[in-house]
Amino acid sequence: MFGKLHRSRKVDFNCPYCGHLQQEPGILISSFCRSCGEYFRARNGVAMANPGLKVSGIAEIRPNKPTKPLTFPPAGVKEESAGGTAGIALRHESWLVTAGETESEGLALTRPSNEEPGEAIGLSAGAFFGFLKEEEATSAPDDETAPAIGGKAHARDSLARGSIAALIQSGEPSVVGGKDRMPPDYVAPEVRRKTGDAVTGDHVRCYRCYHVQMVSRFAKSTQCERCSVYISLANYEIKAVKSHTLQTRGDVSITKKGGLINNSEIACHHLTVSGEIDATVDCSGEAVFRHSGVVRGKLFCERLVIEKNCAVRFPDGVMTERADINGQLIGNLTCSGKVRLARTGIIEGNLTAVDLETKKGGCVSGETVIDMETKTGLSLKKGFDPTIIS
Repeated sequence: MFGKLHRSRKVDFNCPYCGHLQQEPGILISSFCRSCGEYFRARNGVAMANPGLKVSGIAEIRPNKPTKPLTFPPAGVKEESAGGTAGIALRHESWLVTAGETESEGLALTRPSNEEPGEAIGLSAGAFFGFLKEEEATSAPDDETAPAIGGKAHARDSLARGSIAALIQSGEPSVVGGKDRMPPDYVAPEVRRKTGDAVTGDHVRCYRCYHVQMVSRFAKSTQCERCSVYISLANYEIKAVKSHTLQTRGDVSITKKGGLINNSEIACHHLTVSGEIDATVDCSGEAVFRHSGVVRGKLFCERLVIEKNCAVRFPDGVMTERADINGQLIGNLTCSGKVRLARTGIIEGNLTAVDLETKKGGCVSGETVIDMETKTGLSLKKGFDPTIIS
Protein backbone atom coordinates (compact mmCIF):
# COMPACT_ATOMS: atom_id res chain seq x y z
CA MET A 1 0.00 0.00 0.00
CA PHE A 2 2.67 2.48 1.07
CA GLY A 3 4.77 1.43 -1.90
CA LYS A 4 2.04 2.47 -4.31
CA LEU A 5 1.58 5.82 -2.58
CA HIS A 6 5.27 6.66 -2.72
CA ARG A 7 5.85 5.27 -6.20
CA SER A 8 6.90 8.01 -8.64
CA ARG A 9 4.35 8.77 -11.38
CA LYS A 10 5.25 8.44 -15.04
CA VAL A 11 5.48 11.50 -17.33
CA ASP A 12 5.56 11.62 -21.13
CA PHE A 13 8.75 13.10 -22.60
CA ASN A 14 9.31 14.03 -26.26
CA CYS A 15 12.88 13.65 -27.50
CA PRO A 16 14.14 17.12 -28.53
CA TYR A 17 16.10 15.55 -31.42
CA CYS A 18 13.73 13.07 -33.10
CA GLY A 19 10.41 13.71 -31.31
CA HIS A 20 10.11 10.15 -29.99
CA LEU A 21 7.60 9.84 -27.15
CA GLN A 22 8.64 7.84 -24.10
CA GLN A 23 7.59 7.63 -20.48
CA GLU A 24 10.05 8.46 -17.69
CA PRO A 25 9.69 9.11 -13.93
CA GLY A 26 8.54 12.57 -12.95
CA ILE A 27 11.76 13.16 -10.99
CA LEU A 28 13.87 12.58 -14.10
CA ILE A 29 16.97 14.73 -14.47
CA SER A 30 18.50 13.31 -17.65
CA SER A 31 18.11 10.27 -19.88
CA PHE A 32 18.72 8.80 -23.34
CA CYS A 33 16.25 8.59 -26.18
CA ARG A 34 15.20 5.00 -26.87
CA SER A 35 14.84 5.73 -30.58
CA CYS A 36 17.88 7.79 -31.63
CA GLY A 37 20.02 7.26 -28.53
CA GLU A 38 20.71 10.95 -27.99
CA TYR A 39 21.30 12.28 -24.50
CA PHE A 40 18.90 14.92 -23.18
CA ARG A 41 18.10 16.67 -19.93
CA ALA A 42 14.72 17.17 -18.21
CA ARG A 43 13.53 20.17 -16.24
CA ASN A 44 9.99 20.66 -14.87
CA GLY A 45 8.71 17.74 -16.92
CA VAL A 46 10.08 19.07 -20.25
CA ALA A 47 12.90 17.42 -22.23
CA MET A 48 15.68 19.79 -23.37
CA ALA A 49 18.63 19.27 -25.63
CA ASN A 50 22.08 19.00 -24.10
CA PRO A 51 23.58 22.54 -23.95
CA GLY A 52 27.00 21.20 -24.87
CA LEU A 53 28.43 21.35 -28.35
CA LYS A 54 27.40 18.63 -30.75
CA VAL A 55 29.95 17.73 -33.39
CA SER A 56 28.93 15.68 -36.39
CA GLY A 57 31.21 12.73 -36.84
CA ILE A 58 33.43 11.95 -39.80
CA ALA A 59 33.71 8.31 -40.75
CA GLU A 60 36.10 6.44 -42.99
CA ILE A 61 34.29 4.01 -45.26
CA ARG A 62 35.97 1.02 -46.89
CA PRO A 63 33.19 -0.80 -48.76
CA ASN A 64 33.63 -4.37 -49.86
CA LYS A 65 32.00 -3.75 -53.25
CA PRO A 66 34.04 -4.37 -56.39
CA THR A 67 36.31 -1.61 -57.39
CA LYS A 68 34.60 0.87 -59.66
CA PRO A 69 36.12 4.00 -61.17
CA LEU A 70 34.54 7.32 -60.35
CA THR A 71 34.21 9.98 -63.02
CA PHE A 72 33.82 13.07 -60.85
CA PRO A 73 36.96 15.00 -59.83
CA PRO A 74 38.02 14.95 -56.21
CA ALA A 75 37.35 17.97 -54.09
CA GLY A 76 39.84 20.80 -54.47
CA VAL A 77 41.20 19.56 -57.79
CA LYS A 78 40.33 21.29 -61.06
CA GLU A 79 39.54 19.27 -64.14
CA GLU A 80 42.10 21.18 -66.23
CA SER A 81 44.94 20.49 -63.80
CA ALA A 82 43.90 16.88 -63.39
CA GLY A 83 44.80 16.15 -67.00
CA GLY A 84 41.62 14.20 -67.73
CA THR A 85 42.46 11.37 -65.32
CA ALA A 86 42.53 13.23 -62.04
CA GLY A 87 38.84 12.59 -61.44
CA ILE A 88 39.21 8.82 -61.72
CA ALA A 89 39.72 7.02 -58.44
CA LEU A 90 39.16 3.52 -57.17
CA ARG A 91 36.51 2.79 -54.59
CA HIS A 92 38.78 0.57 -52.49
CA GLU A 93 40.81 3.62 -51.44
CA SER A 94 40.01 5.65 -48.33
CA TRP A 95 36.92 7.86 -48.50
CA LEU A 96 35.57 10.49 -46.17
CA VAL A 97 31.90 11.23 -45.64
CA THR A 98 30.14 13.50 -43.19
CA ALA A 99 27.21 12.54 -40.97
CA GLY A 100 24.76 14.31 -43.33
CA GLU A 101 26.08 12.67 -46.51
CA THR A 102 25.96 9.00 -45.54
CA GLU A 103 23.77 8.06 -48.52
CA SER A 104 25.75 9.95 -51.17
CA GLU A 105 29.04 8.98 -52.63
CA GLY A 106 32.05 9.77 -50.51
CA LEU A 107 34.78 12.22 -51.34
CA ALA A 108 38.20 10.92 -52.22
CA LEU A 109 41.09 11.89 -49.99
CA THR A 110 43.29 14.53 -51.60
CA ARG A 111 46.93 13.66 -51.77
CA PRO A 112 49.54 16.27 -50.87
CA SER A 113 51.22 17.87 -53.85
CA ASN A 114 54.89 17.31 -54.55
CA GLU A 115 55.57 20.99 -54.88
CA GLU A 116 58.21 22.36 -52.55
CA PRO A 117 56.83 24.70 -49.95
CA GLY A 118 57.74 28.34 -50.30
CA GLU A 119 59.71 30.35 -47.86
CA ALA A 120 57.72 31.17 -44.75
CA ILE A 121 57.41 34.84 -44.09
CA GLY A 122 56.57 36.10 -40.65
CA LEU A 123 57.92 36.66 -37.17
CA SER A 124 60.06 34.07 -35.48
CA ALA A 125 59.40 32.70 -32.01
CA GLY A 126 62.19 34.82 -30.55
CA ALA A 127 60.74 38.01 -32.01
CA PHE A 128 57.21 37.01 -30.97
CA PHE A 129 58.20 36.60 -27.32
CA GLY A 130 60.46 39.66 -27.32
CA PHE A 131 63.84 37.93 -27.18
CA LEU A 132 64.93 39.33 -30.58
CA LYS A 133 64.14 42.49 -32.44
CA GLU A 134 61.97 42.23 -35.53
CA GLU A 135 64.81 43.43 -37.80
CA GLU A 136 67.19 40.78 -36.45
CA ALA A 137 64.57 38.06 -36.76
CA THR A 138 63.61 38.89 -40.38
CA SER A 139 67.14 39.45 -41.63
CA ALA A 140 68.75 36.28 -42.92
CA PRO A 141 72.33 35.55 -41.81
CA ASP A 142 75.09 35.74 -44.32
CA ASP A 143 76.66 32.49 -43.20
CA GLU A 144 74.53 29.55 -44.32
CA THR A 145 76.08 27.35 -41.66
CA ALA A 146 74.96 29.65 -38.84
CA PRO A 147 72.59 27.74 -36.56
CA ALA A 148 68.99 28.89 -36.47
CA ILE A 149 66.99 29.44 -33.33
CA GLY A 150 67.11 26.25 -31.30
CA GLY A 151 70.28 25.03 -32.97
CA LYS A 152 71.89 24.35 -29.62
CA ALA A 153 68.99 22.19 -28.44
CA HIS A 154 69.65 18.55 -27.68
CA ALA A 155 68.46 15.85 -29.99
CA ARG A 156 65.25 14.00 -29.20
CA ASP A 157 67.11 10.72 -28.60
CA SER A 158 69.42 12.28 -26.04
CA LEU A 159 66.47 13.90 -24.24
CA ALA A 160 64.51 10.65 -24.11
CA ARG A 161 67.49 8.59 -23.01
CA GLY A 162 67.13 9.59 -19.36
CA SER A 163 63.34 9.72 -19.17
CA ILE A 164 61.36 7.19 -17.18
CA ALA A 165 59.32 6.20 -20.22
CA ALA A 166 62.47 5.42 -22.18
CA LEU A 167 63.86 3.32 -19.32
CA ILE A 168 60.62 1.36 -19.04
CA GLN A 169 60.52 0.68 -22.76
CA SER A 170 64.15 -0.36 -22.93
CA GLY A 171 63.90 -2.53 -19.81
CA GLU A 172 67.40 -1.54 -18.72
CA PRO A 173 68.14 -0.78 -15.05
CA SER A 174 68.58 2.87 -14.19
CA VAL A 175 72.03 3.96 -13.08
CA VAL A 176 71.98 6.66 -10.43
CA GLY A 177 75.14 8.15 -8.98
CA GLY A 178 73.95 7.73 -5.39
CA LYS A 179 77.37 7.19 -3.84
CA ASP A 180 78.62 10.51 -5.17
CA ARG A 181 75.74 12.36 -3.46
CA MET A 182 76.12 10.60 -0.10
CA PRO A 183 78.12 12.13 2.78
CA PRO A 184 81.77 11.14 3.08
CA ASP A 185 81.12 8.97 6.16
CA TYR A 186 78.18 7.10 4.61
CA VAL A 187 78.26 3.33 5.03
CA ALA A 188 75.77 1.07 3.32
CA PRO A 189 73.47 -0.93 5.64
CA GLU A 190 74.76 -4.30 4.45
CA VAL A 191 78.36 -3.19 5.02
CA ARG A 192 77.45 -1.70 8.40
CA ARG A 193 76.07 -5.05 9.55
CA LYS A 194 79.31 -6.81 8.62
CA THR A 195 81.71 -4.24 10.04
CA GLY A 196 79.58 -3.31 13.07
CA ASP A 197 80.56 -4.03 16.61
CA ALA A 198 80.02 -7.61 17.69
CA VAL A 199 78.81 -6.39 21.07
CA THR A 200 75.63 -4.37 20.65
CA GLY A 201 74.85 -3.98 24.33
CA ASP A 202 76.07 -4.43 27.90
CA HIS A 203 76.32 -7.45 30.14
CA VAL A 204 73.74 -7.30 32.91
CA ARG A 205 73.91 -9.56 35.97
CA CYS A 206 70.69 -10.42 37.77
CA TYR A 207 70.83 -9.41 41.45
CA ARG A 208 68.60 -12.35 42.38
CA CYS A 209 70.07 -15.44 40.66
CA TYR A 210 73.32 -13.91 39.26
CA HIS A 211 72.45 -14.81 35.67
CA VAL A 212 74.37 -12.72 33.12
CA GLN A 213 72.64 -11.67 29.89
CA MET A 214 73.17 -9.23 27.04
CA VAL A 215 70.96 -6.11 27.01
CA SER A 216 70.90 -3.21 24.58
CA ARG A 217 72.72 -0.15 25.84
CA PHE A 218 69.66 1.96 25.01
CA ALA A 219 67.31 -0.07 27.23
CA LYS A 220 65.86 1.43 30.41
CA SER A 221 64.87 -1.86 32.03
CA THR A 222 64.85 -5.59 31.34
CA GLN A 223 63.76 -8.93 32.75
CA CYS A 224 65.95 -11.82 33.82
CA GLU A 225 65.85 -14.68 31.34
CA ARG A 226 66.32 -17.23 34.12
CA CYS A 227 64.22 -16.13 37.09
CA SER A 228 62.01 -13.48 35.37
CA VAL A 229 62.80 -10.82 37.96
CA TYR A 230 62.46 -7.16 36.94
CA ILE A 231 65.82 -5.40 36.49
CA SER A 232 66.01 -1.63 36.37
CA LEU A 233 68.78 0.02 34.35
CA ALA A 234 68.34 3.57 35.66
CA ASN A 235 71.24 5.66 36.98
CA TYR A 236 71.10 7.30 40.43
CA GLU A 237 73.03 10.00 42.27
CA ILE A 238 72.78 10.12 46.07
CA LYS A 239 73.26 13.66 47.42
CA ALA A 240 72.08 13.16 51.01
CA VAL A 241 72.93 10.79 53.86
CA LYS A 242 70.12 8.27 54.22
CA SER A 243 69.29 4.66 54.96
CA HIS A 244 68.10 3.28 51.66
CA THR A 245 67.67 0.03 49.72
CA LEU A 246 68.37 0.46 46.04
CA GLN A 247 68.42 -2.21 43.33
CA THR A 248 69.44 -1.33 39.80
CA ARG A 249 71.95 -2.32 37.19
CA GLY A 250 72.63 1.28 36.27
CA ASP A 251 75.40 3.45 37.69
CA VAL A 252 75.18 4.77 41.25
CA SER A 253 77.20 7.74 42.46
CA ILE A 254 77.44 8.89 46.09
CA THR A 255 78.50 12.54 46.32
CA LYS A 256 80.62 14.07 49.08
CA LYS A 257 77.54 15.26 50.98
CA GLY A 258 75.67 12.00 50.43
CA GLY A 259 75.96 8.59 51.96
CA LEU A 260 74.34 5.25 52.80
CA ILE A 261 74.40 4.22 56.46
CA ASN A 262 72.58 1.96 58.95
CA ASN A 263 73.12 -1.26 57.00
CA SER A 264 71.68 -0.04 53.71
CA GLU A 265 71.53 -2.34 50.72
CA ILE A 266 72.58 -1.35 47.24
CA ALA A 267 72.87 -3.26 43.94
CA CYS A 268 74.31 -1.49 40.88
CA HIS A 269 76.67 -1.80 37.94
CA HIS A 270 79.30 0.93 38.43
CA LEU A 271 79.67 2.38 41.92
CA THR A 272 81.47 5.61 42.77
CA VAL A 273 81.72 6.45 46.49
CA SER A 274 82.78 9.97 47.47
CA GLY A 275 80.82 10.11 50.76
CA GLU A 276 80.00 7.89 53.71
CA ILE A 277 79.05 4.27 53.18
CA ASP A 278 78.04 1.47 55.53
CA ALA A 279 76.00 -0.88 53.37
CA THR A 280 75.75 -4.24 51.70
CA VAL A 281 76.99 -3.77 48.13
CA ASP A 282 76.36 -5.90 45.03
CA CYS A 283 78.42 -4.32 42.28
CA SER A 284 78.79 -5.95 38.84
CA GLY A 285 81.09 -3.30 37.31
CA GLU A 286 83.75 -0.99 38.73
CA ALA A 287 83.76 -0.06 42.41
CA VAL A 288 85.69 3.17 43.06
CA PHE A 289 86.12 4.28 46.69
CA ARG A 290 87.25 7.86 47.34
CA HIS A 291 86.08 7.90 50.97
CA SER A 292 86.48 5.54 53.89
CA GLY A 293 83.62 3.19 54.71
CA VAL A 294 82.39 -0.31 55.38
CA VAL A 295 81.14 -2.71 52.72
CA ARG A 296 79.21 -5.68 54.07
CA GLY A 297 78.57 -8.88 52.20
CA LYS A 298 81.02 -10.45 49.80
CA LEU A 299 81.62 -7.98 47.00
CA PHE A 300 81.95 -9.30 43.43
CA CYS A 301 83.08 -6.65 40.93
CA GLU A 302 85.07 -6.36 37.71
CA ARG A 303 87.52 -3.77 39.02
CA LEU A 304 88.25 -2.46 42.51
CA VAL A 305 89.84 0.96 43.01
CA ILE A 306 90.72 2.40 46.44
CA GLU A 307 92.02 5.95 46.27
CA LYS A 308 94.77 7.43 48.39
CA ASN A 309 94.01 8.29 52.06
CA CYS A 310 90.97 5.99 52.08
CA ALA A 311 90.42 3.01 54.39
CA VAL A 312 87.69 0.60 53.28
CA ARG A 313 86.77 -2.42 55.37
CA PHE A 314 85.39 -5.62 53.85
CA PRO A 315 84.35 -7.93 56.70
CA ASP A 316 83.23 -10.70 54.30
CA GLY A 317 86.03 -10.18 51.76
CA VAL A 318 86.06 -8.96 48.19
CA MET A 319 86.47 -10.76 44.85
CA THR A 320 87.45 -8.91 41.69
CA GLU A 321 89.09 -9.35 38.30
CA ARG A 322 91.48 -6.37 38.69
CA ALA A 323 92.48 -4.25 41.65
CA ASP A 324 94.30 -0.91 42.07
CA ILE A 325 95.08 -0.30 45.75
CA ASN A 326 96.31 3.21 46.54
CA GLY A 327 94.80 3.38 50.04
CA GLN A 328 94.09 0.84 52.79
CA LEU A 329 92.05 -2.34 52.26
CA ILE A 330 90.99 -4.20 55.40
CA GLY A 331 89.86 -7.73 54.57
CA ASN A 332 90.68 -10.66 52.32
CA LEU A 333 91.19 -9.97 48.62
CA THR A 334 90.81 -12.54 45.81
CA CYS A 335 91.70 -11.40 42.29
CA SER A 336 91.57 -13.40 39.06
CA GLY A 337 93.82 -10.86 37.34
CA LYS A 338 96.52 -8.42 38.30
CA VAL A 339 96.74 -6.51 41.60
CA ARG A 340 98.58 -3.19 41.54
CA LEU A 341 99.75 -2.09 44.98
CA ALA A 342 100.97 1.51 45.06
CA ARG A 343 103.54 2.96 47.48
CA THR A 344 100.75 4.10 49.77
CA GLY A 345 98.75 0.88 49.35
CA ILE A 346 98.17 -1.44 52.31
CA ILE A 347 96.29 -4.76 52.38
CA GLU A 348 95.45 -5.96 55.90
CA GLY A 349 94.34 -9.51 55.13
CA ASN A 350 95.06 -12.47 52.91
CA LEU A 351 95.76 -11.91 49.23
CA THR A 352 95.16 -14.46 46.45
CA ALA A 353 95.85 -13.30 42.92
CA VAL A 354 97.14 -14.34 39.52
CA ASP A 355 99.71 -11.53 39.39
CA LEU A 356 100.93 -8.94 41.87
CA GLU A 357 102.66 -5.66 41.11
CA THR A 358 104.00 -3.94 44.23
CA LYS A 359 105.84 -0.66 44.34
CA LYS A 360 108.28 0.30 47.07
CA GLY A 361 106.32 1.16 50.19
CA GLY A 362 103.29 -1.07 49.52
CA CYS A 363 102.74 -3.99 51.91
CA VAL A 364 100.48 -6.96 52.53
CA SER A 365 100.06 -7.92 56.20
CA GLY A 366 98.40 -11.29 55.59
CA GLU A 367 99.19 -14.39 53.55
CA THR A 368 99.97 -13.85 49.87
CA VAL A 369 99.24 -16.59 47.34
CA ILE A 370 100.04 -16.26 43.64
CA ASP A 371 97.99 -18.83 41.75
CA MET A 372 97.52 -18.79 37.99
CA GLU A 373 94.25 -20.73 38.27
CA THR A 374 92.56 -18.29 40.61
CA LYS A 375 88.93 -17.67 39.54
CA THR A 376 86.40 -15.18 40.77
CA GLY A 377 83.40 -16.27 38.72
CA LEU A 378 80.11 -15.92 40.58
CA SER A 379 78.14 -19.18 40.48
CA LEU A 380 74.42 -19.15 39.81
CA LYS A 381 72.07 -19.56 42.73
CA LYS A 382 70.20 -22.84 42.86
CA GLY A 383 66.45 -23.12 42.95
CA PHE A 384 65.78 -21.10 39.77
CA ASP A 385 64.94 -23.76 37.19
CA PRO A 386 63.26 -22.15 34.17
CA THR A 387 61.32 -25.35 33.48
CA ILE A 388 59.38 -25.12 36.75
CA ILE A 389 58.80 -21.37 36.79
CA SER A 390 55.20 -20.52 35.96
